[in-house]
This record gives sequence, C-alpha cells and structure tokens, in this order.
Amino acid sequence: MKRIQLIGLYATLLLSVTACKKDLDINRDPYLPSTATPKLLLPSGIAYSAAKIGGDLQVLGAFWSQHYTQNNTSNQYKNIDQYAVGVPDYNTIWTNLFMGMKDLSLTMEMAKESEAWDYYLSASVLQAFDFHILNDLYSQVPYSEALKGDLNSTPKFEESKALNVKLLAQLDEAISKGPAAKALSNVGAEDFIFQGDMDQWIKFAKTLKLKILMRDFVANQAAIQALLTQNDFLSNKDAKMTGFSDVENKSNPLYEYDRRKLNTFFNIKASNTLLTFLKVNNDTRIPNFFETNVKDLYVGIDQGNFTLTGPLANATSRATLAATDPVYFASAAESKFLQAEAYARLGNTNSAKTNYDAGVTLAFERWGKTAEPFIAIGGPYAFQNGSLDAMIKSIITQKWVAATRTQAWDSFFDQNRTGYPKISAVTADNSAYVPGEYTVSVNSGLIAGEIPRRLLFPKISADNNPNTPKPVSINTKMWWHK
Repeated sequence: MKRIQLIGLYATLLLSVTACKKDLDINRDPYLPSTATPKLLLPSGIAYSAAKIGGDLQVLGAFWSQHYTQNNTSNQYKNIDQYAVGVPDYNTIWTNLFMGMKDLSLTMEMAKESEAWDYYLSASVLQAFDFHILNDLYSQVPYSEALKGDLNSTPKFEESKALNVKLLAQLDEAISKGPAAKALSNVGAEDFIFQGDMDQWIKFAKTLKLKILMRDFVANQAAIQALLTQNDFLSNKDAKMTGFSDVENKSNPLYEYDRRKLNTFFNIKASNTLLTFLKVNNDTRIPNFFETNVKDLYVGIDQGNFTLTGPLANATSRATLAATDPVYFASAAESKFLQAEAYARLGNTNSAKTNYDAGVTLAFERWGKTAEPFIAIGGPYAFQNGSLDAMIKSIITQKWVAATRTQAWDSFFDQNRTGYPKISAVTADNSAYVPGEYTVSVNSGLIAGEIPRRLLFPKISADNNPNTPKPVSINTKMWWHK
C-alpha cells in the first residue's frame, strides 16, 4: 500500500510539472509539508528527478541522439528537431531538478542531525547526479550557494570543471557513510530506486564518479585507475525507478505525456540514423525500439525531415514506448561501457574487450535477447581493437544503441564528449552515407554541419538571478567536448 501511495505522489508531481505553465522559484518548495521527514522527502526528491530525467530530458536526448525524429504530420517536437530550442524552453528541467534537489538537501540536513546515514547517503548520491546532469547541460550551475532558500535567492554560478571536482568530493563523502548506512537499514519502499539497498547506492556513486572523471581522462587517470582497481560499480542492477502502471497519471513520464496527454499518438517516429544501422546489422532489438508500419515494415524518417511528402509520408514507424517503462538514472550496461572505455584509454585491451562484451550482453538481455552472435568473432558488433579510436568507436556506438528508450540523454552527452557517432558529411540518402553516423537535421536552424551541444540558461533563472551567465548558442562546445 505504501508503494502505491508513493507512486501516487510521483503522479501528482508529474502533473504539476507538465500541466502548469507558471515557472517556480528553485529556492522554494511549495509541496514541502510542514511535518517533513526524510521518509517523505527522499521519495519526493526522487520523483522530481524522475519526472524530468524520464520525461523532457529523455525526449530531448532521444531527438538529439537521433534515435527518434518528429512525425511529419505532427508538430510537438519540431523545435527540438530543427535545433530551435531557446531561453524560454525547458525551464522545467531546471526548476524541477532544483526543486527535487531542495528536498534531497533537506533530507541530508535532517538525516545528518539524526545520524540517519542511510537516508543521507541515498539523498546525497542522487543530488550529485542531478547536479551532474545540469552541469553537463548548461556548463555553469549554482552549487555552493544554491538551495539556501531566502538566505540566498541569487546564488552564484560555478564553472563546469570546478563543479565536477566538488561533485566528486560530495560522492566520496557519501560513500564514506556506507558502513554506518548499511548498519541502519531503515530505508525501504520509499527508495524508488534501490529499495534501501545501500550497497547498490554505493555502486551507483562509484559509477557516477567514473563517469565524471572520464570528462577529463588525462588529468584524472590515476583516480580512474584506482576506481577500476576497486571494481565496485553497478554490475547486475540498474539505478532506475520502477513501479509504473498503465493507469492515467501513474505511467512512465514520457509515455504519460506523449501517448496519453497529447491529441496525437504519432509524434515520435524512428530516425533513419538509428534504424538504418539496426537494419544493416540485423539487430534483434528493432521491435523493442520501433513499431512496424501499416505494411508490417520498419520504415524511418531522415533526421528532422518533418516536411516529408510522398508515399512514405503516412507509412513510417512509431517509437515503441510502454506505460511501465522504468526511468533510468544509470545502468549496469552503461557501467560496463564506461569501464571498457577507461581500460581502452589506459591501454588494457583485454579488459576493455571483456567489459565491452559484458555491456553489449546486458544491453541485449534488457530486452530478452542474446548478444552472443553479434559480439562473436566476425559478428557485426565484435570488439574492434586495432587502435584506440577503433575501440572507442565500438564502445560508444554500442552505448548509443543501448541508450535507446532508456538513457538517450546520456548518449547525447557521449557524442559531445567523444565525437561518436561521427557527423556525416553527406545526407542519409547519399550512397556514401555510413549507417549509424549522425546526419544534420534536414530542417536545421543552425549553420551548416552544426548540431546542438547544450541548453541555454533558462528564462526562470535569468529573470530572477542577476548572476545568470549570458546565453550562448546551443552549438557552442564546452571544455570537455570533442
């Protein structure tokens, strides 16, 4: 019963985000009850995060990772597909994550005071994750002075590189509470992610540490090697929120918004960037990602070609979504791919291959499929170890595919960071096109050959905080981008 009630809390928060047009002050939490406790605040913080990670950010990442594209007879996501996202857009990613982090911050304060280290550890790790997401989206974020309420309503922004150092310190401090947290075991169903399993929260923290360290591999090489030696990452469980059902206001946030709330069910279609790659390689996961058209065929749309006309205009494949899809924060497959990349950059080819194979295997098993014929010698996804570039291409390409319907926002970050998949110099209908390479949106509003790299600082911040940095173009690279 408690589980159902808490999922109901999630639904209420989701509705408040998707239905209300009024922006919210990130320093105030209007949902905070007067008798707040960590037991109430932790699930609230998780729910706020899940609403945006699994909703707006998932669809944004999926379009900019070229898993999906806009249906030619709909309009909902045209601004994303033509790279026309501006300052007024996606304010709720900012506000919702900060609102959730406020609840997590209060959880940490109360838990520290009462030495409830299990609540403290969980809240601190998820808060670090949320800050990491915003940092990678915007390049500068309030951190040290943030979440202070009326004590500081105009917090200063901190540069991405310096903030990463602070997030790593926050994760280390959270991990240090592990023994005390495990001795308590008070957290249960209100933890939507691991149901109180502190060992998994620690593994999530270390996986996130590796991810952040890989933003600057050369500078962090020793720390990366030390983490790999510990070998205490997510391996057989995902950091994900489950418990959704096919009931209004209780389903996966993207499904709820796109399939249940809109006046059309056909907004999100298969991008030929991904679909062509899957078809060329006879990938058995195609039905898990896309539906067949009226002729029982898989047919995609070139990225951003929402002006499509002719025979295919009404005969393309819709993205497969389910009301019960989890919201992923991190996954065991992602963990293996991160380790594979780290070992490749360290020159340990054998360990790189071992983790790569494990990552692909987990990515297939998620959908009840086997990866064995694909990663075997001579298989289409066999690890390529001829050079560092070949290894990185193999790893990031499969990580990109694995992120479909799960962590699309992460593959958007990875393309920026590594340059893979490469951006094609030709269009998808050109005979020289290499399946799996990005193509610039047919209706792009950016200069030739450019793709999005970031979000603009949101209007809600610029209007209320004079410390908000001046906006730059969404195709401006950050320090850690390729």
